[in-house]
Amino acid sequence: MIKVGRRCHIEGVTPEQVFATLSDPALISQILPRVQKTELLNRDDVARRARLVTYMSMGGLFGTIRCEGDLTWQDNREIVFTVRTPLPVETRWVLSQAVNGTDLQVIMGIDLAPLLGMMASFVPEKTVADMLGADLETALRGVARQARQTLTARAAA
Repeated sequence: MIKVGRRCHIEGVTPEQVFATLSDPALISQILPRVQKTELLNRDDVARRARLVTYMSMGGLFGTIRCEGDLTWQDNREIVFTVRTPLPVETRWVLSQAVNGTDLQVIMGIDLAPLLGMMASFVPEKTVADMLGADLETALRGVARQARQTLTARAAA
């Protein structure tokens, strides 16, 4: 299992505004660099669970991969997306109130063995971790940008 985490502070935006951005399936493909499309299969607001499909651009050999998984959340505090196939991936977004804004942490864990089999042992973990880290940094910037745009649009309305 390869785990990577990143964090940022989003100035002037509340955890509620960040949560609204992260929980909008229509925005996910604008925020996450490899996600091309999302489909919400079902959603249970009482249980705070949903089934979600993402189509991830993996480039080269793998092309676009369909990932179906479970989405769980705690309002304004945490969102977790757990994928089991074609490979186990867990992405956890943790939001916390901070002075003048929101602290946002994202942690991603990925297990390449189910997809690559024995070949997974030949994949340099640092290379994968660096790639995931860059994607997470891009995602954090996208969340911050989108949350600020939403805030600005609401203020103008």
